[in-house]
Amino acid sequence: MREYPQRGERWQHSQGWTVTVLRLSAAPFSVASVNPEFSHEVLYRYDSDGQVTSSPLAWFEENYTRLVGAPRRFSAPTGGSSGFSPFNLHPTVKYERWRERPARHPAEPDASHYSNYL
Repeated sequence: MREYPQRGERWQHSQGWTVTVLRLSAAPFSVASVNPEFSHEVLYRYDSDGQVTSSPLAWFEENYTRLVGAPRRFSAPTGGSSGFSPFNLHPTVKYERWRERPARHPAEPDASHYSNYL
């Protein structure tokens, strides 16, 4: 029996980087009927930078191998916020968050503002 990638499993690319599988989904019928090789799609996140991407299952299985014994890591809990979380990174990865300063809105022009004279 074929073992499909499961949510939370870690896989390693042939060139070394690792990913965490987020979801295995069936492609739309219009795509699958034209090309059965693209009938399933794997959605995964790179462990290095948190980028999320997808690829056809056949290509994914050709280029990635399952990491046996790797801890299962899940994304954000269901019902919570979705997307990247620094808590899902490997403990050796240092994560610094860049914060944008809140935009300062200019004060409302008063009676002495030049626009009142135009």
